[in-house]
Amino acid sequence: MVLKVVRFFGLLLAALTAGLGFCHALELPGKLALAPADWLTAQHTLYNLFGPTASVSEVGAIVLAWMALVLVRGRQPASLLTLIGAVSLTTALLVWFVVVDPVNLAVATWTADAIPADWEQFRNRWEFGHMGHAVLLIAGFVALVLAVLADTPDRYVWNAKR
Repeated sequence: MVLKVVRFFGLLLAALTAGLGFCHALELPGKLALAPADWLTAQHTLYNLFGPTASVSEVGAIVLAWMALVLVRGRQPASLLTLIGAVSLTTALLVWFVVVDPVNLAVATWTADAIPADWEQFRNRWEFGHMGHAVLLIAGFVALVLAVLADTPDRYVWNAKR
């Protein structure tokens, strides 16, 4: 029962976090086309709830993935897939801290009338950092789902009797 609860909430949080990452990925082409002041306005207004939300969902998903790994240890391939999921989610957060967060800290101090000349370097680092973050989050979620499916006995699979 504990494993089911850990997996349910872990998958829920991983899915929500991957959804946030997927949003950033979908916005990439449009954000790259924005003028500097418009890009800055987007940064200062659209993402205010992403940080507080992801700080709970992403950290929670990571903790629960590692807990699930302990609970499925020795059960292959679920154990390996859970390890891949936990490592992917953890790596995604590290990518965010190393690549994206420094840009967030810098951009928070900018104003529309004082955007640095090298703003595109910051923009590209932020946008493509989020793309890498999203890929890792989605990979982690997929691995965790595959772990659950691999751990599900065939008698519970819809078409197992065919």
